[in-house]
Amino acid sequence: MYSPAGYSAKGNLTRKRSSHRPGIPEMKLPELLRSINTVAQTGGSAEHCESLAREIRAIADMVGWSMGPIDRQGLLLNRLAALQADLELRHAQTGDVAIAVLHDALTDLGRAIAGHDDDLDPGHSGDDDGEDFC
Repeated sequence: MYSPAGYSAKGNLTRKRSSHRPGIPEMKLPELLRSINTVAQTGGSAEHCESLAREIRAIADMVGWSMGPIDRQGLLLNRLAALQADLELRHAQTGDVAIAVLHDALTDLGRAIAGHDDDLDPGHSGDDDGEDFC
């Protein structure tokens, strides 16, 4: 079975590790979410936050390649929303702009996943494109 780069045979989103982007870690989604949680709990440098935001956006760009729903039960969207809440608290404490950039990247990913899954839902009208996720 053919699987585009970055996807497992089961359709799960992963970032394929390669050396074409030196200095920027390419992570699988669970690893990325753990790193974001660490930043939300303990803070992180602007460079680290920006690197994580780039990884999030790279995964968001791949969402449309999935042949089926990514988050049928909404568990991933719930996890992203929880991380966003933690990032909002960290930003309120520190005022760090890099935390806000990371938060916005999670919003982009959540909207991409919600919109993709809504597009594949035959009972969905297709009017909101994941706008409920913020």
